[in-house]
Parts: sequence; C-alpha cells; structure tokens
Amino acid sequence: MSAKQNGFTFKQFHIEHHRCAMKVGTDGILLGAWADVSQAERILDLGTGTGLIALMLAQRSTKESEIHAVELDQAAYLQAQANIHASPWAQRVHVYQQDAAEFCRNAVNKFDLIVANPPYFPQGVDCATPQRDLARYTATHRHVDWLNWASHCLSEQGKISMVLPFEAGETLLKQSALYCIARCEVITKKGKAPQRLLLTFSLQAQPLQPSQLIIYDESNRYHPDFIGLTKDFYLAF
Repeated sequence: MSAKQNGFTFKQFHIEHHRCAMKVGTDGILLGAWADVSQAERILDLGTGTGLIALMLAQRSTKESEIHAVELDQAAYLQAQANIHASPWAQRVHVYQQDAAEFCRNAVNKFDLIVANPPYFPQGVDCATPQRDLARYTATHRHVDWLNWASHCLSEQGKISMVLPFEAGETLLKQSALYCIARCEVITKKGKAPQRLLLTFSLQAQPLQPSQLIIYDESNRYHPDFIGLTKDFYLAF
C-alpha cells in the first residue's frame, strides 16, 4: 500500500477515499485479508464505505465468485462505485446504495461469506460532520444487530466475519446466538494487550480456531504476522 493524496494504492488496485467519512484504515485491511474466502461463491460486504474490503475479497477469491457491496451514505456509495469500476474486478463486484438491514431482509439469494466493519465510536464523540456522524455513531448492542441482519441471508454453511475493538468484540460474543468458529486477537505492538478482535460466526457448530496477530514488533517495524497476512496488498512487502 502506498499513500497518495486522496487515496491509497495497493498492488492490484487503487482506493480513493476523499468523499468518504471513514477513510482507508487498518481495520478494513485486516478484515479483507483475514476473512476466509475458500468456499465463498457469493460474498456480501455490509457497509462497504470506499469499497476496500469488497475489492480485497475480489482479489483473493476465485474468478467465479460474485461480490455484492452495500452502502447507505450516498457520497461513500459513489466513491465505492468509482473505485470498483476502476478496478480489475468491475464485472464481479456490484455495489448498492441501500440500508444494510433492508438489503439482508430482502435478499433473494443466500451468501457464503458476509463481512462487516461496523462503526463503533460511542455516542458523545464529536464527529464534526453529519456524514461522519452517520458512519461512526453506534451503541455496543448495535453490533449484534449487524450480526442478526447478516444471519438472515447467510447460506447454511456460510460464515460471517467482523472486526471490532476488543471489548466490543467480547460483548458481541456474549450476545450472539451464532457459533463463533474463529477468533483472532489483534495486538498493535508486541507485548501490549490486544486491541481488536477478528471474529467469524457460523450457523453450524464447529471447533473454535483461536489465534493472535501482531502488527508491529518492539522496534515499531511490521511484524512477520502482519506482513504474511497483507503481503499480497502492500506495495512495501
């Protein structure tokens, strides 16, 4: 990944984000690189924002896979649409301006993989603009809403993957009626406590796969864990 004015360049695509309240960030990159695409023919990205995660999944999945991306905010939807059209996978990635809950309720077909990087900044934080307010305001209990929406259009063997702050993820695990089958604790710097959780849920009971991922080592250099996960995307790796 290389930062340029208004956006970021990855190995196979470029993301503009100047119209979006939520910019390209580590959370989205982690989820896009970590979610399991191995059995996914139909993929859904809820709250796609810039389209980053949808495009990462398009790069990682098979040529037969279809990716559907949903975004409510008009400016972000237009940004995602432009990013997708400029990518190598414009024929496989479809973006819709629609509420995530409504899309899931009305979906005709089921999805094998559903991903979400939901907003998690608590109410009371000054978000400066109504657009940023829409993108970031949510209470903790809303994360289980995202999970419930996704479960309505999940295939029988499908998976739902999310990235959340550590405490919010722990709360979601207690609230969820689905089975957590993969849990990755993300440690920003080696030796520190985990700050994020990558979680995968299923309708089917399976053995939990726990793991850890470190982003930076003690010298503030990228850790081999992070390099291994993102090397297909970052220009520097």
